[in-house]
Amino acid sequence: MISRNRNIQEPPRNRELISLILWGFALVLGSFIFLYLGHRVDQTLGTEPFLMIGLFLLAVMTCVGKFYQVVWRKWAEQELRESEQRLYSILQGSPIPTFVLGRDHRVIYWNGAIEALSKIKAKDVIGTIDHWKAFYNAQRPCMADLLVDESLGTIPQWYYGTFVKSKLIDEAYEGTDFFPALGENGKWLRFTAAVIRNSPGNLIGAVETLEDITEQKRSEEELVKIKKLESLGILADGIAQDFGSLLSAILRNIFLAKISVTDEDKILEQGLEIAEKASLQAKELTNRLITFSKGGNPIRKATPLAPLLRETAAMSIHDATIQCKFDLPDDLWSVEIDDGQIKQVFQNLLSNAWEAMPDGGIVHVCANNIVVSASDKLPLKEGKYVKWSVQDHGVGISREHREKLFEPYFTTKQKSDSTGIGLGLAMCYAIVKKHDGYIAVESEPQMGTTVDVYLPGAPVNGYSNNNEEESSAVSREKILVMEHDEVMRDAAGIMLNFLGYSSDFAQNGEEAIRYYETAWVTHHPYIAVVLDSTAPGGQGVENILQTLLKLNPHVKAIIAGGDAHHPMLAEFRMYGFSGAVARPYTIDTLKATLGHLQL
Repeated sequence: MISRNRNIQEPPRNRELISLILWGFALVLGSFIFLYLGHRVDQTLGTEPFLMIGLFLLAVMTCVGKFYQVVWRKWAEQELRESEQRLYSILQGSPIPTFVLGRDHRVIYWNGAIEALSKIKAKDVIGTIDHWKAFYNAQRPCMADLLVDESLGTIPQWYYGTFVKSKLIDEAYEGTDFFPALGENGKWLRFTAAVIRNSPGNLIGAVETLEDITEQKRSEEELVKIKKLESLGILADGIAQDFGSLLSAILRNIFLAKISVTDEDKILEQGLEIAEKASLQAKELTNRLITFSKGGNPIRKATPLAPLLRETAAMSIHDATIQCKFDLPDDLWSVEIDDGQIKQVFQNLLSNAWEAMPDGGIVHVCANNIVVSASDKLPLKEGKYVKWSVQDHGVGISREHREKLFEPYFTTKQKSDSTGIGLGLAMCYAIVKKHDGYIAVESEPQMGTTVDVYLPGAPVNGYSNNNEEESSAVSREKILVMEHDEVMRDAAGIMLNFLGYSSDFAQNGEEAIRYYETAWVTHHPYIAVVLDSTAPGGQGVENILQTLLKLNPHVKAIIAGGDAHHPMLAEFRMYGFSGAVARPYTIDTLKATLGHLQL
């Protein structure tokens, strides 16, 4: 057995040398003494010198035997020391974390690898029974302890379902388990323990080796997630096509019925609103399913992240009890993203954060530039990334639920009309993954939750390497609609959402100009503007267009008027417009008009 604290006192080399000299001197002196005594006896008795010679040989043999006994012991001790040193060097230099227990459960060996794994120094644990502190929060036996006690029947009590008998080594057991006390977030370890016996076969201790397989486990979990999402994508690709066609007919007829209903038909109007809401929810589900299929691939371009996060938060948080605080450095890199999809991710994370704080609170949003290398052990390619985080101080999530967060249709919320169906985080995972990024969740019950998102930094030239492959992907660009009538605003929102666009709404010209200017300054311009020529008061639609043209000479504006024969609609190009529709317009008319703009 090897211990860095040997109790064996090695005899000094000087003492061994003196012992050998003395025994050599005794050999010579003893030989002459016995030779002299034999000679005197022979003289006294008058016999032949046989006795003298015999006593001399006896003395020589005795001294030589004792001399070789000392030499042999010295050689054996030296061989043992060198053997122990070789074994110590091998185990100490091994990259495999290893510790050895004696028969009394005290640690007699703790190599450098297990020091690095457990952060416990050998000098602090050798000679003690405190090895359990490296793996558990409370005292309990390790596998090596159970083997030392030869209590094999109790192994299932401590390692139920996580161990097997080794197929390679007798009296050895292997296991895999999660150790929450190791590191900041716990570690997965594969461990093997075996008994140690001496030459007669008596048990004198046990050795246990460990292997950190946390990254392997994470990779396996990532692979399972990807396979689930791929399966869902195949299903979604087929469903979305058929379901979208049905919804198109339903929403078209709801829209026509809604704009045709009279003020007296309140019951019919309420029924249409309910049908409209249900259809929109179904449409939203369809859009989310498309995210998992091939049609949801992102169209990536270099985008400043800070303005996108601030703008999305301003438009998403409407609860006065919720505050959003930002920590975004000025030198934050641009990221290579589909801004519409990343906005969707951020909106989902914000929604989860404020739902976790029903009594209100602060949502912290921070970001920083990082360079990922192999030593970071992240499932990402090496390179530049922007890491941004959303942190709440809400109810938190248990470890059991954290492992399932990104599974489609998994949710910790109570099912109701106001909650989702559990696709939110799964959709976030799918979007971030398709951006070659990574999303991770850290949370403890009653301590809050932090979601970290890693997105690739944009190339210097600002262009994606995947433009050709991604050219067929579905984009959700944004359109600004100025409309004074609430019903028409709702209808326009329904139709634009169905056509795959997001939208913002202004009730008058001042709002429209302010919205457009803000989007233009933050480098998130609208791809088109729909202006209501019938809006009462304020600036005329021509003046509004002229103001927008000063901001963006290439603005694509559509005029919406009540009379299709009005000169501004009939000759819209003469007035600077790119298209025209008559109110109330239908989804087919709007689709055709937008199509002519070649957005």
